Amino acid sequence: MHTDNLFRAVREHAQSIGDRTAIVFLPDGPGSAIRTELTYGGLDLQARRIATWLQERRTSGDRVLLLYPPGTTFVEAFFGCLYAGMIPVPAPLPGSDGKAGRLQAIMRAAGCTALLTDEANLAEITEQLDEVAGTAIVATDTAALADVDGWREPVITPDTLALLQFTSGSTSDPRGVMVSHASLWHNLGLIEQTFALTRGARVATWLPHYHDMGLIGGPLTSLYLGGTLSLMSPMSFLREPFRWLDLIDQHGVEISPAPNFAYDLCVRRVKPERVEQLDLSRWRHALNGAEPVDPATLRRFERHFAPAGLKPSSMRPCYGMAEVGLLVTGTEEHQRPRPVRVDAAGVERRQFIRTDAEEGSRDLVSSGPVPAGFDLRIVDPGTRSVLADGRIGEIWLRGPSVARGYWGRPDETAAVFEAYTSLDEGPFLRTGDLGVCHEGDLYITGRIKELIIVNGRNIYPQDLERRLSLLHPALADGASAAFGVPGQGAERIVVVQEIRTAGAAAPTDLQELADLVKTDLSEYGGTPVANVCFVKRGAVLRTTSGKVRRTTMRELFLGNALQAHFEDLEPSIKKLHRATDQLAGV
Repeated sequence: MHTDNLFRAVREHAQSIGDRTAIVFLPDGPGSAIRTELTYGGLDLQARRIATWLQERRTSGDRVLLLYPPGTTFVEAFFGCLYAGMIPVPAPLPGSDGKAGRLQAIMRAAGCTALLTDEANLAEITEQLDEVAGTAIVATDTAALADVDGWREPVITPDTLALLQFTSGSTSDPRGVMVSHASLWHNLGLIEQTFALTRGARVATWLPHYHDMGLIGGPLTSLYLGGTLSLMSPMSFLREPFRWLDLIDQHGVEISPAPNFAYDLCVRRVKPERVEQLDLSRWRHALNGAEPVDPATLRRFERHFAPAGLKPSSMRPCYGMAEVGLLVTGTEEHQRPRPVRVDAAGVERRQFIRTDAEEGSRDLVSSGPVPAGFDLRIVDPGTRSVLADGRIGEIWLRGPSVARGYWGRPDETAAVFEAYTSLDEGPFLRTGDLGVCHEGDLYITGRIKELIIVNGRNIYPQDLERRLSLLHPALADGASAAFGVPGQGAERIVVVQEIRTAGAAAPTDLQELADLVKTDLSEYGGTPVANVCFVKRGAVLRTTSGKVRRTTMRELFLGNALQAHFEDLEPSIKKLHRATDQLAGV
């Protein structure tokens, strides 16, 4: 390609491979939607129509909110914004679960002056969002949009913003990350280089298009490569995970990303007799990121789908975030994930000590080497001193993929994107993630804001949550959240667990199950875990990428708003955090 931005790349593809299928969208099932295909030529034409409509009403640099269901129309609208020289702001459709309030906050924060959607959702959006008054709004799948003869090619420089990516907000309110064309282009090139992707590659995704992994790791990577994207909806995957794997098989997909929980879900929900129906031998890159990667999940997935021809070398733990576009590190082509066993007590003291002992240990897996062009440091978040290899600290980095900051939040931009070490080196991006560099590879241990600190020990919530899932069949399929709350003189641990209440796996005695949880986790963690809440399926909240929203779950617990159907709490926690003891023993 003879360009340095994604807009120009798609224009070139439209000229050279205009008849090639760029995206094929698969419906959830009979009656839910129709299969649609979009060529590079068709994408270019529709993007110019949308861009013309926008240019007739708004000016270059304006922000445009994109509210679409999964499908090709979102991609057309996204590129319509780029073709118009405007800034797309992808977001989820409003629904009945409180998303309308979040959307209004995004519209105000981004200062959106236009809103694009489809015909099926136009009326509901107009009714639900008060902020649309005065906003240019249109359904882009209507027949008569604009005459492409009026389109004017935009002026795009490396610093021009390519999108505002609102973070999923696992530990804070969503913030609009300003991703420039230069940083996006570099990150797409980094993805290509890290995984040795070829031009015309076949990509598949079910992740939401308003999430960085669903957007950049799906359609944008595929269109950058001149490839073909096979697309399905998140709901289709959640209802039947087999459909994702079948899509990979039927479409000869080489690269498809997903969070760790998705791989676990496939193992639990795809029966061995259906595994035998699959051919996964062409799946070269099973990317695993967006949340801490569990080595046990990798092993289970490898074993479960080996009869389908899945190669162990296809599993690729990754690390990244919206503040760098998407990818920072990934397990490279021809490399297998590198698990290590380390002393668990050492990790709590932020020391990386390898061990062969099973007892008192913790398994970690590498997220790949730090790529050329990135300056990555492990830093003590308190003193800002750079730590030596083998010490766990906050991950700081700088490089050409790093975004410009948060839209309209100069103070947070300065605090997060313009950090300096104790030796005045910088500016660095503070990731808020804890990790360690070992023999050239990066290992992620957790999030600073989610650590549970008990008597000076750093307890990682994901360790307790993973242990929970192994204790009883009633807990195996449900999500969980572990967090700390103030106790009398010390932090106390609370675990919230989704539970089956019907069927063969349902427990007969909740108190007996709670006792099992408390006893096992206390022994496993070496610290009292004496507060257990059982909630219905779906009550443990996740972000759009599947991360457990532990901070939100903690707020719900403290506000007595969990709606738990069983709680077993210490007397001191009841006294401090429950005005009345209405739920205990129910």
